[in-house]
Amino acid sequence: MKKQFKTIALAGILLASNLTIAQEKEEVQTLFGGDSSIKKENIGFFVAPLAGLTQMDGSNASLLYLRGGISFGDQLSLGASFNTSMNEIRPESETIQDIYMDFWSLGGFAEFTVFSKKLMHLTIPLQINYGEVEMDNYQVDAGLGEANFVHIEPSALLEINLHKYVRFNIGAGYRFISQVNYRNLNQTDLSGLTAYAGLKFGLFK
Repeated sequence: MKKQFKTIALAGILLASNLTIAQEKEEVQTLFGGDSSIKKENIGFFVAPLAGLTQMDGSNASLLYLRGGISFGDQLSLGASFNTSMNEIRPESETIQDIYMDFWSLGGFAEFTVFSKKLMHLTIPLQINYGEVEMDNYQVDAGLGEANFVHIEPSALLEINLHKYVRFNIGAGYRFISQVNYRNLNQTDLSGLTAYAGLKFGLFK
């Protein structure tokens, strides 16, 4: 009899515990409500133009690197990125006179920012783009075709809060180009280190 009583008592305790746990169950977290760490008031946006200096096949290249998107808690950002050459790139391996190379890439980026509320902090964007190089000249289309590639570039930028809505960026990135063969160029000639400086305008939350 005592054994049966102990069994019934243990079953009762377990049942009561399960009911208590069920009552204390947390609400389902959602992106824009409840106890979620990501709320509408933590979402911001920005546009960040950067000027870049690099080399491609021994020739100096000036680049415009533009990214824009939304940020979550001023830590994680996602959006679109665009790179384009701003000067006439003249590869050392090119044999035809009076032509130059155009470079561009378009895609998206993810960016992580550390200690964004501090005057100086670090931001790390990673862009993954689809790009193209093409030889051109001043008069007519050079008729030399083009080549396409995947452009992956991690960067590290020191960021300074100039104003509530404006930040200054300076740093560097390394451009990884997928396998490509165009004229006398390959991916090694197009890959390389880029120095960046620019501004970031936005509503930072």
